[in-house]
Amino acid sequence: MSVSHSASATHLNATLELLTRGNLATAAASAPANLDAWIQLLRASGEDAHRTIAADLVELKGHLNNGADPAPISSLLLTLGEHIHSLVDNANPRYIDSLNQLAQALSDAARELQQP
Repeated sequence: MSVSHSASATHLNATLELLTRGNLATAAASAPANLDAWIQLLRASGEDAHRTIAADLVELKGHLNNGADPAPISSLLLTLGEHIHSLVDNANPRYIDSLNQLAQALSDAARELQQP
């Protein structure tokens, strides 16, 4: 994922900080606005891979708004982590570490939701 604008980089860092605090309730509470911003940003890029991630985010937002069943949320978080990780090779070198951390944070959150 190429993050080339300072606003995008700021949004990436804010999302990463939110996910790595270890409090999924806090992350879920701010998710709708955060997801909307990412969806808009990714759709505007015009890249197919970004549109795929945006579609996953739309689906995730729907699940979060409809009772937050952990199974589909966990599955989507894992998928998003995989999609982001797969884009790292083509990312701006300044953001590779942050994108890897974001992919890992999404995967960690997914696994946390899977725990009974």
